[in-house]
Amino acid sequence: MAGPRRRKLKVRNKNVYSTRASEIGLFLLAFFAAGVVFANDNIDATNKFAWSENVGWQNWAPTHGGVTVHDGGANYYLSGYVWAENIGWIRMGTGVGPYANTAADNYGVNLDANGNLSGFAWSETYGWINFNPTHGQVTINTTTGSFDGYAWGENIGWVHFKNADPAYNVCTSWRASISSGVCADYDGDGKADPAVYDETTGTWKVKLSSANYYLFITTLNGLGGPGYASVSADYDGDRKADPAVYQETTGKWIIMLSSANYEVLIVLTQTLGGTGYSGMPADYDGDRYADPCVYQRDTGNWRVMLSSANYYPLDLVGLLGGTGYMAVAADYDGDRLADPAIYSESNGYWIFKLSSTGYITFAMTQTLGGTGYIPVPADYDGDGLADPAVMSQTSNEWIVMFSSGGYTPVHLTISFE
Repeated sequence: MAGPRRRKLKVRNKNVYSTRASEIGLFLLAFFAAGVVFANDNIDATNKFAWSENVGWQNWAPTHGGVTVHDGGANYYLSGYVWAENIGWIRMGTGVGPYANTAADNYGVNLDANGNLSGFAWSETYGWINFNPTHGQVTINTTTGSFDGYAWGENIGWVHFKNADPAYNVCTSWRASISSGVCADYDGDGKADPAVYDETTGTWKVKLSSANYYLFITTLNGLGGPGYASVSADYDGDRKADPAVYQETTGKWIIMLSSANYEVLIVLTQTLGGTGYSGMPADYDGDRYADPCVYQRDTGNWRVMLSSANYYPLDLVGLLGGTGYMAVAADYDGDRLADPAIYSESNGYWIFKLSSTGYITFAMTQTLGGTGYIPVPADYDGDGLADPAVMSQTSNEWIVMFSSGGYTPVHLTISFE
């Protein structure tokens, strides 16, 4: 994974970046002391069919229609049209949701933050379709975008969204905007600081280890917000993590440098990533500068821009991961090179390629996390080794396997309220 060694350029000479001044100012302790924009029809071009025994296939991404899953802060809903060859168009809602579903002019399909659908769609020829009937419900996996379950129409019967044989499924690029972990060493004391970033509001919350884990809350004057995921890392090599965001729909990266007193925003002059890619920056070449990197969730392909190679994009096809796995790269072996790693969203398996072993693949002997947990690995104990960790999506529970404690899982309660 290590790239060719080259003399380190100063930030002002990194020609992969363009800068713009910002009146952000210093925040507490000179530290930080930001609606989702989806393309119309964010249904997968291949995985786009649902099935009804009575009326056949329903195409959720037809040529002249299509469905969009919207994320508007706390309000999620569907809009657009599905095409069914045997019954015609099915409308997902009357304009902008969420929908009240109390009259013919305010119907539509709603979605909550846990991926549960409710409400009604309408077919001019066959009437109402209920997405939360008594003996069914349609859901969207909030981490994979896969639809599942059954909707019901009085005149068409059950509509099924996922099947193994014959295989069919409806999938979307939408992901729930929930508070995600952005743990990193923001204060430069060698210990990662527990932190979360709320994509719906652009709010950053961090508990600085150097301030006895006092809670700081900020919006960083608009860094991030709906449509932007957190990708904080030490991009300028001053041993302090720089708040940063990544827009998946466009592949745009924006970085707020700690070495510039958080008064300058850096924007990558070339895109990196895009729909289907998660940001996974880390110091892969060991020069103390974080390298922008993305991970393709469906294929396990990685693309990294090594700082030691003038940020030239390097493609690592089929490196590690794929559907159902999240990237969790960090320096797990303490050799100052980030190790590619993945985490199973369903069962809590962790798999690593350690740089110190020549990137041999091995799995952690015990599970950590799984459904309902977000991975938040970082060096919390300051011993130079990243600690596997997860945080609950629904409570204040954190589980950390401290390397200095023999990797025994430690259950913690960490609140950001």
